[in-house]
Amino acid sequence: MNTTPPPFGDPAKIDRENSAAVKKGLLFGCGGCAALVMLGAALVAGIFFLVMGVMRSDETCAQTLKAAQESKEMQQELGQPMRMGWFVTGDISTFNGNGTVNVTVPIVGPAGEASVHTMGTREPGGPWVFTRMEATILKTGRTVKLQ
Repeated sequence: MNTTPPPFGDPAKIDRENSAAVKKGLLFGCGGCAALVMLGAALVAGIFFLVMGVMRSDETCAQTLKAAQESKEMQQELGQPMRMGWFVTGDISTFNGNGTVNVTVPIVGPAGEASVHTMGTREPGGPWVFTRMEATILKTGRTVKLQ
């Protein structure tokens, strides 16, 4: 009779030990990596929505939306009510009262969508002076000057 214990422990317990080790590996190995990836994605999404919120709330984007809403041509093309879409792109810079803007603002109405390209400058203490504010109707490609 052999009284030497098996080299790797009790064979009856090996399956349970292996199963527990695999679960721990998945939880802390893959699960930990997945949690870090999800945390990173949430951070990027949070920054994106913060930037979009800041740009959408800028005075120049509000003036662009107002110009689109007041345009008879835009009312015919997009219908009413019109609202600003989410993905404002471009650049808005202000420093010591000076400013430049070069943005593309999506405008959405019940009958369609448009993309409004707005460019302008501002001197200290003065209003924004827009050198370009024109909409491109996405459905037809038609250009509408808003200013």
